[in-house]
Amino acid sequence: MPKSHTHMHQHLQMPHSRVDLHTLAHQLAFKQVTIIGNASGNWQPATAGTTFIFNGTQWHEKSTQNNLIVNIANGGFAESKYAFVVQGHPQSDLLTQALTQVAIELRPQLGCWPSSGLTTIVLMQQLSQHVQVQVQRMSLFPSLARPSDLPPEDHLPCMVHNWLGERRIAQTLAPTLDWPEFTLPPIHLSNFPATDKARGSQTSMMMKTDNPFDLLARLQDSTPSADMSHSAKHIQLDWLITLAHTPIDVWLKYADLKQVINAEALFFNHMPESKPSYWYLMDTQASQYLDAIRHSLAYCWQTLSTKQNGTTHTFTHR
Repeated sequence: MPKSHTHMHQHLQMPHSRVDLHTLAHQLAFKQVTIIGNASGNWQPATAGTTFIFNGTQWHEKSTQNNLIVNIANGGFAESKYAFVVQGHPQSDLLTQALTQVAIELRPQLGCWPSSGLTTIVLMQQLSQHVQVQVQRMSLFPSLARPSDLPPEDHLPCMVHNWLGERRIAQTLAPTLDWPEFTLPPIHLSNFPATDKARGSQTSMMMKTDNPFDLLARLQDSTPSADMSHSAKHIQLDWLITLAHTPIDVWLKYADLKQVINAEALFFNHMPESKPSYWYLMDTQASQYLDAIRHSLAYCWQTLSTKQNGTTHTFTHR
């Protein structure tokens, strides 16, 4: 597995020349842009314009003469010294520079290196302001549920990104894009066992609170560690189960934008090769509850930011 984010942090130590994006937009003159993510499902390149894919996504038919298919690879994935590798575009060097510039600017807003998908969306929105950008097979919400056959010492590749933060940034762009998969519905809790629901209710009674952000604050008070005691893990598992079963109307009752941002740090580790992770990110059982919690947090942000009439919020990530 390429240690791509170790690679990114090494890359940040290098000097980077800036690209004037306004000038680049005139040079590239995109007429139509389609961005294809790596989620499941069939897809085809757009019949016209430029189609962007990631890390060599495959399709079943050859491209037509009316379109251009451009592959963007993570530099570590592609075993390159650069942050990104762009293939299939006559201005690939300039696009590589522009992607790197955007990623560096996004990094402090996320607390980590951004995904190639978000970086491309932000760049294309800046380069194609008068062109409709379409995004397919991408919700910026990959699962943190560890499969049972993943070795205990291996991290999920997606764990290195702050997906809640990426959705926070993308929320300001989504209304200007053709991106139906971005909008989240409220989560349905029927998939969890009844015993989990009872365990969660019992925890809420013991904690004497129904505010899910109180439990998130308790998780934040604990330091990521590889050697947390069994009893401490058991207690925190109860908290995760409770949070996963909390109805969305309860989340919305207590949520504010700053609390949602502060919770982001609980769900990623940008340098798992060298920094300890929260134990539940590396635990098969506990990780099964994380998607439901993140979904509720993302839905809170989606709802609250929409109520703010699309205002851009600039709280600092911590």
